[in-house]
Amino acid sequence: MNEHACTQHDTAHTLALCTARISIFQSLSIKEQEQLVKSAGHRHVAAGTTIFSEDDPADRILVVHRGKIKLCHFSPEGKEYVLDIIGPGGIYGEQRLFSGLKQEVNAVALEASSFCEIYKRDIEALIMKQPAVGIRMLEELGAKYSRVSRLHEILSINDARARLAGFLLHTSGESGAKTLRLARETISGSINLRTETISRKLKEMEQEGLVALEGHKVIRLLDPEGLRAVFDSAQ
Repeated sequence: MNEHACTQHDTAHTLALCTARISIFQSLSIKEQEQLVKSAGHRHVAAGTTIFSEDDPADRILVVHRGKIKLCHFSPEGKEYVLDIIGPGGIYGEQRLFSGLKQEVNAVALEASSFCEIYKRDIEALIMKQPAVGIRMLEELGAKYSRVSRLHEILSINDARARLAGFLLHTSGESGAKTLRLARETISGSINLRTETISRKLKEMEQEGLVALEGHKVIRLLDPEGLRAVFDSAQ
């Protein structure tokens, strides 16, 4: 695993990835963004790497450049529950950054991934200079809680087909894509359904023209409105 601080040489490239497209930093000047990028830790990890674990200090924001990272929790019995998956442009960590608490999830790379870790100490220094940064963080936090609430709504549905339809729509809405790359096992852990059930329901949806399946991971949403009707029918 390679790990290094962002350097002056790659500042312009990393700036576009780390800060310019992230809402909580858009109120910063270019100079202030450069200061934050320079202090960030940039990492490249292989698939399966644990980035942080439950009970580690919640002292950083994770900014994903490439790859996918799952956020999961293990029950006392050892069963894994996938709470979210963040991809390029996704961020995690701001909701607990100033709480003084520890991490409540494990972050594990689903595939080879690159990301920055922007630390609490550096953000605090910038907030002292630019209070608008704190306001942006509050706005982003509200949006994230809204997404989590939506996922909880999906999980409350008993009908497996409707729950799957809701999850596909939710994931598509988060990424803005109509083509999803999700293994059946990942979907299973996200919505608490058996992998066999996921595969069977996806086949049914494919036969109805709602989705198209390509291999074990690619799902193309052909009829989002049809999926919406499936989801709404169970509410």
